Amino acid sequence: MSIVEPKKYFTGVLINDSSLSFDPIEILIHFGVTLGTNFPLLRGVYKTLRKLDLQFVHKPLIGAEIVVLFDYEQQSVTIKRESEVTLTLPQFLQFLGKVDVAFAPILPLGTTVELDETMLPLGVERMFTEGVGARVTLTGRKVPLQSGFDHYLVDYYGRLWPFGEMPGGEPIIISNMMIKRVIQEGYKDEWEERFSFDVLRATQVARQQISTAFMTTEDALRFYETLEKGKD
Repeated sequence: MSIVEPKKYFTGVLINDSSLSFDPIEILIHFGVTLGTNFPLLRGVYKTLRKLDLQFVHKPLIGAEIVVLFDYEQQSVTIKRESEVTLTLPQFLQFLGKVDVAFAPILPLGTTVELDETMLPLGVERMFTEGVGARVTLTGRKVPLQSGFDHYLVDYYGRLWPFGEMPGGEPIIISNMMIKRVIQEGYKDEWEERFSFDVLRATQVARQQISTAFMTTEDALRFYETLEKGKD
């Protein structure tokens, strides 16, 4: 199901979210709608951050130039588009997470996608076969993390294509930001579209959850420490 009024919907997501660490001012709402309705643009900003590059510039055919400046020493991000606003890095991650919540497509189970190998966590790229590439089939969607971190969720679990389930194999954790392209979409009908929007997306909004792709460094460290303790 498509969002008929993107600005109204995104504004509602923000103003009804008590977890927000920033004020949902007009420049952020406008910028968020621009990113959400042009998903490659959102991924471009995200990749700039993850690569620790200093700036992202987008010059549209119509409208004002977008400039996003990253200051990793000061842990701040400045967005410039006619006017400007500065957020802390954790605030900016949360902002991007809310754009993702509001606008990212929720793909049907059984969809096969190609992942952006530059966005894979260390070690994961070794799982993929040369020639086949980073292709996975989606087997699970919108799964919250364990208690204490359940304000984050995993966008998708997936299995290596064309191998699928294998003895002793662990599912691959996939975020929207990792998906380069959809190769083949899984079965979808009106019921599935309603379930994706009215249950999966609505639940994520109501529970004020964002994807693990936008986890802060501090939360990531705490999460992995918790996992390591659980192995003892």
